[in-house]
Amino acid sequence: MTSVRATRVIAGIWAMLPFLLLLIAATLWQAPGRVPTHWTSDLPDGFSTGAGVFAVALSVAGFCAAGAALLTLLSAFLPALLCRWLLALLAGVAAAAAGTYGAAAWGTRLAGGPERVHVVWALAPFVVALLWAWVAYVLYRPDPVDRQAVLDTVPERSRVVPLMAGGTAPWATLMRSGVLTGTAVFVGVVLTATTAVSWVSSMWLGVATALLAVAMTLFVLAWSRVEVRVDEQGLTIRSTLALLPVRLLQVAPEDVVGVEVRDLDPMRWGGIGLRWLPGRTAYIVRGGPGIVVHRASGRLLGVEVTEGEEVAAAGARALLASAGHALSGGGAS
Repeated sequence: MTSVRATRVIAGIWAMLPFLLLLIAATLWQAPGRVPTHWTSDLPDGFSTGAGVFAVALSVAGFCAAGAALLTLLSAFLPALLCRWLLALLAGVAAAAAGTYGAAAWGTRLAGGPERVHVVWALAPFVVALLWAWVAYVLYRPDPVDRQAVLDTVPERSRVVPLMAGGTAPWATLMRSGVLTGTAVFVGVVLTATTAVSWVSSMWLGVATALLAVAMTLFVLAWSRVEVRVDEQGLTIRSTLALLPVRLLQVAPEDVVGVEVRDLDPMRWGGIGLRWLPGRTAYIVRGGPGIVVHRASGRLLGVEVTEGEEVAAAGARALLASAGHALSGGGAS
């Protein structure tokens, strides 16, 4: 069994593990007579039988385990990216189901009764589900990439060639996206209202929602004004907002197999703003000329250059030079 196949089997077993843990729990501990199922404040106001919640959790986790087993068996015949995301989804749902019962049962035991279980126990399954899905996604390794096959998809004049002499002249351009600025404002307003409603119900739920609101708003806002720079370190996209001067994305020169200038049509790249599609990622302000980077993984990165085609061509030449020096061993260490 190859290492890739082995890690995919391990990822499948990881997705089935919540179902196994529920079965073990059923043999070792008796389900509580009553467990909390609904909160409108710090303490619950809705309850159900422990056996009933366990039966639902076991059914959901069992369905996910069966789906994970089927995906693992069919992984050789299905697209790796599709299997990876589906397996992560199944693992997350199974973990959420098992975590819901586990949190309700253990919370009831530790609190001394279902009426005393704090709302924090209701939030725990969501955290567990996200972590469980992330581990499954990491474990499910994609197919190894044939660099030559990727290179064959790059136009010959746009391919990286070794360059021995000279350095890489830095190149940079600034861009602003009104769409992302507006999106950040919209996300901030909606999540602020959600935070206010959540805070009335529970302080802990309000804190969790507030943290999520701040993180999502800042993430979108950071992409609304960026600098795209090419130097010996490759291509770097950095936020230029005063509060968020952080690096958002970097493509190392060793990861570049080709660079070209294209007209980036939002309809073909998923729309305006930051877009992720199978096989490609794009940052588009309004549509127009931009740099398209062919990465060693086979993915494309499209970055619009609002200053025009000549500036985009200069950026493409600079990145080709940076990647060429790295290919010949003359890049920065």
